[in-house]
Amino acid sequence: MTKSFDRALVALDLSKMDAPMLKYLAGLIPVLGIKRLYFLHIMPDFSEPKKLDVEFHKLFNPEYPIDERVRDKLRLDIQEALGDLPDLEWSVEVREGKPYQKLIHWIEVKEVDLLIVGKKQQSEGSGITAKRVARHTDCHVLFVPPDAAPRFEHLIVPIDFSENAYRALQVGLDLKHRQEEAELGALYIVEMPLEDYYVRGALQTGYRGILMESAQNAYNHFIEAYGLNDAEISPIFVQNDYGNISSHLAEYLEEHPTDLVIQGAQGHSAFENFLYGSVTEKLLDKLRTRPILIIR
Repeated sequence: MTKSFDRALVALDLSKMDAPMLKYLAGLIPVLGIKRLYFLHIMPDFSEPKKLDVEFHKLFNPEYPIDERVRDKLRLDIQEALGDLPDLEWSVEVREGKPYQKLIHWIEVKEVDLLIVGKKQQSEGSGITAKRVARHTDCHVLFVPPDAAPRFEHLIVPIDFSENAYRALQVGLDLKHRQEEAELGALYIVEMPLEDYYVRGALQTGYRGILMESAQNAYNHFIEAYGLNDAEISPIFVQNDYGNISSHLAEYLEEHPTDLVIQGAQGHSAFENFLYGSVTEKLLDKLRTRPILIIR
């Protein structure tokens, strides 16, 4: 792939989010091209966890070390979900400490290409929020909501004609080539004047038409500049009628078939973080039912 996903790390927190995330991964590991997979659970301290089910307690001696009990519990769940994947190496790590700090540390230690986390409105286990992770890690991040279907038939890349958008499109094309009959769309939100801002009635309609035509021309130049003329990409243009790009993105993605949103992210300078926060972080907040892959 243009951006390698060979080494991935999955954050598990013993919450109800673990099971659907494992089910999601089981169907997509070959498509993502993952070769080495680390499962990490971080406990604030090695005291008795609150979320271990009763049946699990029956399997072990009460004096068995808690970190080993948790690790073995996770191994059982993972093995059941993944089944036999001969080309995949995987392991389970249970560590003690502050969840967010430990997660960032293990991303660096294991030289992770892709971090996979559950996307919840409020954290039930690890205290690792979507925005905080996306803002401060240098690897790609895949956010998986609870009801995500394990398929990549409809891929959407929000674009702004930047190099970041190009990188995201490249990943989208790589994933498309791994999935038969997958479709890749490039979604651009076209800025429109507010009602009555310039002119009224038919004249305003004509002005909007000019803006849409300008967006199409900009898209054509973008595709040509990055050598994507022969790529199978479907452009999608949506009018921004109420001045909020992230809201329009979320609205379109929720209302249309979307199996994965691939979003190119900015870097980590102060200015880039300002730009990044203005759209991508808001999209993470607003888009509740679609998986989002943040590409560095």
